[in-house]
Amino acid sequence: MRQPAKYVKVYNKILKMIEQGQLISGEKIPSEEILTKEFDVSRVTLRTALSLLKEDGFITSIHGKGHYISENNSYSNQHLENFISPILTTLTVPIESRETYYHKNTSSAFTDQLFGVQNRPYLTLNVWYKNGINNIANNLAIVMPETIDKFSVNLNNPKSIVQFLENNVYKVASSSTLTLSVSERHPSTFRRNFINDSPLMLITEDIFDIHGDRLIQNKYYIPSTLFRTEMVRHPNTLS
Repeated sequence: MRQPAKYVKVYNKILKMIEQGQLISGEKIPSEEILTKEFDVSRVTLRTALSLLKEDGFITSIHGKGHYISENNSYSNQHLENFISPILTTLTVPIESRETYYHKNTSSAFTDQLFGVQNRPYLTLNVWYKNGINNIANNLAIVMPETIDKFSVNLNNPKSIVQFLENNVYKVASSSTLTLSVSERHPSTFRRNFINDSPLMLITEDIFDIHGDRLIQNKYYIPSTLFRTEMVRHPNTLS
């Protein structure tokens, strides 16, 4: 019988340590130097095992800090079907703070078409999500001024902006559509620096009211190394 590759053995050993409580949820795992000595493997073998553990959701990596055991080792809440801001269900590291700002913009052909208006100014709301001092995600929201007025959003109050984008708009919305892709934008083109230069996952979210009118469009940019989500699918019983 063929023996498993070394990185598979390391993967299984670390997973067993997690299951037996030797590595605790939320805690940092030992350094690569310690692990390579403990498992008697090369750094390449160890990093392959760690990359698979990240891929399967058992550990997360924070740039400049190291590897951590995922909270509860479970992504049971990481479902895009949940009708909340997808930023809250796709990040694999905790959000510790937010930075917000906004801009008033003159009309554009794109936003006129997006909202079905003519020559109307619009607003962009920007939220940077942070873990420590590191930027781990960005939301660029495009919205009409009347929607801001309808929801009584105080644009000079960061908490009011966040409450609108992450909570209040979903209480009124009837539906939303999500488009997932890998962004063509390089992280270096943003006004703030992301935690790393990994490719950015882009979630484009259009939120609609009960009449089918678009309330807002959100564009979420998340480093691929910090992104994970699940979708539950069912067979079509109507066909």
